[in-house]
Amino acid sequence: MMEGLSTEARIGEILLAIGIVLSFIALAYLILYGALPFSTRFFPTHLIAGYLHAVALVKCVGILTAITGLFSARRLRFQKAGILAVIATLLPPIDIVFFLAGLLLLASPEGRKPS
Repeated sequence: MMEGLSTEARIGEILLAIGIVLSFIALAYLILYGALPFSTRFFPTHLIAGYLHAVALVKCVGILTAITGLFSARRLRFQKAGILAVIATLLPPIDIVFFLAGLLLLASPEGRKPS
């Protein structure tokens, strides 16, 4: 699967997979924390839960983008995988692991070759 690839491409692909796992953990946290009943004096409960669920929805889009990037990396299309990883970084909440993976995939010798 990863025979003959440069070190940057291997590390970028591994970081992309690790970032997806960490994003699923963060997504579960956002959904579960948004479902908890809050009792504060200053903010209504439904606004806090609605905000957390909206962030979780955007996080789902980022995870789907990163999964698409991982599939592209597995098909040896490293330019597309790097660009998708950087796009997944820009979706809030910002995920630095996707950014590092995207930079490594784009900086690898395989990523510099035209597809």
